[in-house]
Amino acid sequence: MKVYAIFANDNTKGTTYKIFEQAVATLKDQGHEVDILNLYEREKEIPFFRHDRGHMESHPFYLENKERFLQADALLIVFPLFWYSVPGILKAWLDMINGWAYKYETGLHANPLHKIKKAFILYSSMQGKEHLEKGLHSPVENQLCETCKFIGIPEVEVYLIDNVTKMTPEDMEKHLENIAKLCKTCVG
Repeated sequence: MKVYAIFANDNTKGTTYKIFEQAVATLKDQGHEVDILNLYEREKEIPFFRHDRGHMESHPFYLENKERFLQADALLIVFPLFWYSVPGILKAWLDMINGWAYKYETGLHANPLHKIKKAFILYSSMQGKEHLEKGLHSPVENQLCETCKFIGIPEVEVYLIDNVTKMTPEDMEKHLENIAKLCKTCVG
């Protein structure tokens, strides 16, 4: 199985990067091919979405990502929570991929133009899970799950590492074990 792995954080020394490394290592250990895109390494190349289809469809980053996305069987997205949402750079990427990921006709969901069957969404937050779920109803999870469903990805797994500023090394090890278990469910 080919997994398109998207990392959306400029910090490659913190918790979020450890999450990403664990997920990628587990997927590779399972025999999957992992195609990595670190958005911040390519930040100057990423176009903001424009309704000018000609502009978007001729943009080199758009064309490259279209090819990479369409070759994938699964999607891995890892990021830190920014103001109850995804980082802006990830939002720009999500807007861009929606230009070719589906064909909309009618109804709640579009027809996929890709073969991705599963998405893994792994994210970190300084706030506690209770605050995000009870007070805010997990807006980032809702946004990403609904986006995936709309573009035709039938299965979405979400994992949150909360309270990262209060985390002990033992807590981190437990989270990394859980991420490894989750990524082992990626079967081809």
